[in-house]
Amino acid sequence: MSQIEVAQIIEQIKQEITVDASGHGKASIRATARLANIDATGLVRSLKTAVDNSGSKLVEKLIRKGFEAVEILGWSQSGIPDVAVAAILHYYGYEAGKRCSEQARLACEAFESIGVRAWMQDIMGWTKPATQPQEQPPTPALPPVEQRLHTLVEAMKTLAELTGGRLNPYMEQNCKDFAANLIADYNRQSLTATQEKWLGVVNFAESELGKKVPLSGAHYRGHLGTWVRTFYPQLGSRQETRLVNGVQQPIYVYACHDPAVAAGLTKAVEEFFAHPSPGAALRQAGAFANKKAVVTA
Repeated sequence: MSQIEVAQIIEQIKQEITVDASGHGKASIRATARLANIDATGLVRSLKTAVDNSGSKLVEKLIRKGFEAVEILGWSQSGIPDVAVAAILHYYGYEAGKRCSEQARLACEAFESIGVRAWMQDIMGWTKPATQPQEQPPTPALPPVEQRLHTLVEAMKTLAELTGGRLNPYMEQNCKDFAANLIADYNRQSLTATQEKWLGVVNFAESELGKKVPLSGAHYRGHLGTWVRTFYPQLGSRQETRLVNGVQQPIYVYACHDPAVAAGLTKAVEEFFAHPSPGAALRQAGAFANKKAVVTA
């Protein structure tokens, strides 16, 4: 018996081998027995011991491989899985004692490099089906600036109706500032064709981190800006003129589109609110030596 003869037998049993869409192969009882050079009836008899108390050594081997007894019994009808075919060939090639066959051993050697499954796929011409690319979820984005302004206007109308036209002056001015700055930022991005995001530290804390920065008290907004400029000067020193309380004023803005800057601002804001007396810490650091300050909205 030679490898050439084994190859001839493989060609003869080709029609008794199937490969499903996922690439898993099966061989009939007769094809497996022919490949191992054993009697097909004897193989069936050995597999049937899976459901009684006289389980053969072959069945014990297959069960150790993870196959269920009922599953093994059904192979005479459904065919033997490729992994089980490999185990059966190895058993009759090396473990069956006087029933070992040279052909089973040669078949094992022939399959060692590629495996039974790959061999079945090859002779049946199976190819892995092309996978459909997974659809990527849309990237979250803010609504267009016109829609955001429309929503703001409608919200202001509703507030006016609820309060009888008596809006908190600070709230009203803050909304006007927001609208004007929103349009200015949109115009700047349109003209420069960039997606940069420059925010004052108070705006960053409220819009990006969900913080409420008070107008007074130990953690009021003026101290927050001074905190960043004093302890985190490396985050930037850019100034822009923006509306604050209805007045055009220079404010410090930070490149929040830069992950490193955003992370630094986040750390600075968290430290500021965690400190029991940020004003005292700023005075100790000499932050108020220069009386002329820039707004940090």
